[in-house]
Amino acid sequence: MKNNIEVKQAVVLCGGLGTRLGNLTKSIPKPLLKINKSSFIDHIINHLVKYKFKKIILLTGYKSNLFKKKYHLKKIKNTTIFCKSEKKLIGTGGALVDAYRYLDNFFLLVNGDTFLDINYFDFIKKFNPKSSKLLMALVKKKNTKYGGVRFIKNRIISLSKKNINSKYINSGLYILDKSFLKNKKKNKYYSLENDFIQDLIKKNKAQSDVRNDFNIFIDIGTKNDLKTAKKIMKDFKRPAVFLDRDGVINEDLGYVHKINQFRWRKNVIKSIKLLNDKNYFVFVITNQSGIGRGYYSVSDVKKLHDWMDKKLYKNGAMIDDYIIAPYFKGSKNYSSKFHFNLRKPNTGMIKILNKKWPIDKKKMYLFGDQETDLQLGKKILAKTFLIKKKTNILKVIKKNKI
Repeated sequence: MKNNIEVKQAVVLCGGLGTRLGNLTKSIPKPLLKINKSSFIDHIINHLVKYKFKKIILLTGYKSNLFKKKYHLKKIKNTTIFCKSEKKLIGTGGALVDAYRYLDNFFLLVNGDTFLDINYFDFIKKFNPKSSKLLMALVKKKNTKYGGVRFIKNRIISLSKKNINSKYINSGLYILDKSFLKNKKKNKYYSLENDFIQDLIKKNKAQSDVRNDFNIFIDIGTKNDLKTAKKIMKDFKRPAVFLDRDGVINEDLGYVHKINQFRWRKNVIKSIKLLNDKNYFVFVITNQSGIGRGYYSVSDVKKLHDWMDKKLYKNGAMIDDYIIAPYFKGSKNYSSKFHFNLRKPNTGMIKILNKKWPIDKKKMYLFGDQETDLQLGKKILAKTFLIKKKTNILKVIKKNKI
């Protein structure tokens, strides 16, 4: 199901006391506990930034000053973080009511003690705002002691903390329409699940989405969970696919830099979404000597890539990063050794990506339409694929089980 809404705001519930962690949370809130040199909340924030949310609101309670000191009005890339503190403990639902005027009409909601690694863009597109006020991501049970969610045709019919006859549990990830919070009393204790979600279920306004793309699903609610999280996050790396642009993503019409010149190749958007769903990094690495030649600017290329991102977003897909090589031998600004090393088949663009992202170097794949692309792939020990004019990229990905 596709919708016409954009969700550009993420809200993170950070107000809990973390009592199950004992002395570990005596002086520090649970989301600020260190996981391999970074606070747990940093991992959540970085993942939300990856999916290009413009605003992140941290709803804080316990020791809220520690959040505010580190994160309030902080900007990461194009994302701004805002901290909203509650004066007293008013529950997960109460925190949302208290923050009502800061909320977008539609927003993503996550817990500050849970890290979920899924394709957020695809999840957003599953929400039906015409018939629902809430979309809940479900994950298969791993432990029968947890409660379950029952649903019929993606419509939730019951949510219980008891072990009911269901294979699925609430992951704690939602898309919400804030209108159901309107006229709720402020400074009153509300539970999101018990007071709000149960009411939406009764009104047939709660929608479910079974997710099969959880690469990582971490909860740090207990000491054992925290120990497991540290181990998983320490070893966490993601496979990567490197895509040439002209000739692979779009038809190579020669120095493409304008929207009206851009022609998507067949099935390429579906291919990118499939890779997103499988939790691969997807990078574009493109030689753009037209910049060095003075035919167009870096800004022109970025505008085109922004337009590509919007098209991909509408289809539940994304490019994690774009790296361009503007080198041209005769250029005044782009003929340095640095720019030369960026240009394929040199490895400069890959080195930049390896510094920025936790890439699994044993699982790298490169798609290109030129011999220089394949040469680069061999240098970095990636599996390479030559994309010709009639090549069906989606079939190549499926056939090779990428």
